[in-house]
Amino acid sequence: MNRWIAGLGMMVSLGTAVRGADVRSFMATHCIDCHDTDARKGDFDMEPLLKAAHVTAESSKEWARIVARLEAGEMPPPKRERPPAADLKAALHWTKQGLAEETRARRTRAGMAMRRLNRLEYENTMRDLLGIETRFRALLPEDGSAEGFDTVAEALRISPVHIQRYMAAADLAIDSAIMRGEKPVATTHRFLFTHAKEQPFIQRNQQSSHGPMIRVYGEELRFYNEPGFDFPIFVKQFSDHTKKQPGRYRIRVAARTLNGMGHQTVLEVRTARDTQRAGVDSLGWFEVPDQDAPQVVELEAWFDRGESLVIAPYRLNDLRRQLGFSQYAQDGDDMKTPGGPGLGVAYIEVEGPLVDRWPSAGHELLFGGLKTKPFKKLPKEVLTPGALERLRTGGALTPVSDQPAADAERLLRGFLPKAFRRPVAGAEIKPYLALVQGHLARSECFESAMRAAYRAALCSPDFLFLMSGPGLLDDHALASRLSYFLWRTAPDDALRSVADRGELHDADVLRRETERLLKSPRSRAVVEDFLDQWLHLRDIDATQPDKLLFPEFYVMEGGRNARADLFLRHAMLEETRLFFTDLLTSNSSTLHLLDSDYTFANNRLATYYDLPAVVGLDMQRISLPKTSPRGGVLTQASVLKVTANGTRTSPVVRGVWVLENILDRKPPAPPANVGAIDPDTRGSTTIREQLAKHQSSASCASCHRQIDPPGFALESFDPAGRWRTAYRSFDGVEAVKKRWPQPPAALGQTLKGRDLLGKPSYLDGQPVDATGELLDGRRFNNIRELKKHLLGEPHVFVRCLASKMLTFATGRPTEPGDLLALDQLTAESAKQDHRLRELVHAVIASELFGQ
Repeated sequence: MNRWIAGLGMMVSLGTAVRGADVRSFMATHCIDCHDTDARKGDFDMEPLLKAAHVTAESSKEWARIVARLEAGEMPPPKRERPPAADLKAALHWTKQGLAEETRARRTRAGMAMRRLNRLEYENTMRDLLGIETRFRALLPEDGSAEGFDTVAEALRISPVHIQRYMAAADLAIDSAIMRGEKPVATTHRFLFTHAKEQPFIQRNQQSSHGPMIRVYGEELRFYNEPGFDFPIFVKQFSDHTKKQPGRYRIRVAARTLNGMGHQTVLEVRTARDTQRAGVDSLGWFEVPDQDAPQVVELEAWFDRGESLVIAPYRLNDLRRQLGFSQYAQDGDDMKTPGGPGLGVAYIEVEGPLVDRWPSAGHELLFGGLKTKPFKKLPKEVLTPGALERLRTGGALTPVSDQPAADAERLLRGFLPKAFRRPVAGAEIKPYLALVQGHLARSECFESAMRAAYRAALCSPDFLFLMSGPGLLDDHALASRLSYFLWRTAPDDALRSVADRGELHDADVLRRETERLLKSPRSRAVVEDFLDQWLHLRDIDATQPDKLLFPEFYVMEGGRNARADLFLRHAMLEETRLFFTDLLTSNSSTLHLLDSDYTFANNRLATYYDLPAVVGLDMQRISLPKTSPRGGVLTQASVLKVTANGTRTSPVVRGVWVLENILDRKPPAPPANVGAIDPDTRGSTTIREQLAKHQSSASCASCHRQIDPPGFALESFDPAGRWRTAYRSFDGVEAVKKRWPQPPAALGQTLKGRDLLGKPSYLDGQPVDATGELLDGRRFNNIRELKKHLLGEPHVFVRCLASKMLTFATGRPTEPGDLLALDQLTAESAKQDHRLRELVHAVIASELFGQ
């Protein structure tokens, strides 16, 4: 067993290859001269750490800092003699072993660990428990986050507000699951835009600047212009339908391209939650042919009460400008047959609600086997308190029981193990059964009594929290951790059965179940949520690129307004998600995340990247030209956009992002009085020049030497994720505009240096300098060379990725005491050529995942 003892030079770890005298000599030779109490270089005094009797949770952070700087080659500094590799390796191993023992002992002392379900996990769990599609996230308070993840226990606090919201959510869930009538009959309705209820939306568009460019001809709605985002073509007839019967519907839109001239138009379909706001939940984009008969586009989606559809053409104005046609009504034109391409929508057909099972799975779980009768037929002495009282006068059904005590116990024995994700002993059922009996004693109806028990269970720690005792997880806790990691929801019946049999700790069984979960389409949940948090993709809309500096990111809608291109945004996110999914499915090298010779793109993203043409709207795997700077997540537009603001990029922001998310190194916090760097949109100075002035002190310079270099390499990409060789500037634009003639419509397309209407909006400013030097002296001239340096130390990135996965999966950030286990995990990954799927298996099989 290892023990820490005090000493001037070092603590001794017995039983390791390194003896105390060896470590004392290592520190005396390479460290203590600069970091004793007198010298304190870098404001770091090592003596208290060396003299301490044992390592603590607080001092472990300082030891981790030492380890990180030694591993990165930052210390000793370049001018000092480098330690022999064997001595360095031994000292690092010794230190990590001591940190691991402290962490292991502390976690054992801490006892039971608890982590609250976050909002996504709560919604998914309710969906799978009760078979409902209710959206709970908007009802619950925002989740906190730590280390970049909203799965971390310390950030998922609970308050009285949470309890109130959980009670309301539990009632809503139960209401959504209970069968109140006969099985809904799916019907088909065809909605035409000649209907009076659609006229307000047509008229609002006609009253805007594009006037008669959007109107109904016969029964066909024709677009020769894109409607404004605030003036959507909202299908009011459908919203009236969903107000009565929310649910899953099959949507068919019959559409065609008008006067396409060899081009197809694109139809966008998105949801809308009220008649005043279009909403941004896009259901899809579809190419429609240029032909006389419309083509039917079909999709399925869930619609909440009062929710409807918005339809619109996508980039129609751009197509018209490219072909030399205006998107405005011309004076004197009767506009009966506008020239140029357009989109015609003949009708929208809706089929539903689509119900696969009746009674629903939720009703069967809550009240399976019981008869129902209308509330109004209950005896007068039977009470229906609260919201149930309003159902007393209608035809709504309620479950009834001839043997309430027996039925209550039977139902609770079926419900509680599923809700708590583990077997439930008889003693645990008794309090819930007593709650039912208490409500029945007050003459409440059987449903009201059972609802009280179900609500209590759904608001209990057993449901709301993932809990585990000290040491190894038991089978059911391990099943929950595995399922919430890979599916973001509770274990299914198959996984729970394995846990019931006590087999999940068998390595072969655990691998088999992991494979089963990974092969399921439901594993897309971990790809989306993990990438959203690890790479910060959920911040994709936090800022928007300046419309004048970066018009390529925008599309023109009705009038002269530009809006963010939602299809491009969708393609950006899908590129990253499909790329990760492809690596996971094919079990390819994790290192492709740093660089690759392929990516995923559709015609819009390929054009945006200046890549060879891609046919179609569907994302597809494409080979990258050898000259392309793309390849790997660092050069994907989704990542580049979330690491920039709307006007400029910052090597500091992007550099910190690389350090934290690619190298797993957290740079020191900036001094409290550090000044900000204001963006220079006039283009007179480069960001590199501004940073050079910013680093006025040695302490600032020392931090920026490690932060800025990877950020400099990424300066070749603008805030919208496009490649650039020069910064864009407003300087001189006004003078050019004064000399600029009104361009013809054919020149109205987006060209370099022009806005979406063809007028000058920016000029090329200072050239981009993407060179840099890493702390260890390695230089690079561009992003390609930086990626080569990163690939030269594969264990650094793989360990970082494993650490991020473990933090996300366990709700416990990895800490200094986990470094040794992470090293072992990374070494195992190297034996498997760092293949991504094998890394996931290794993470799940590791001691850090299972404790």
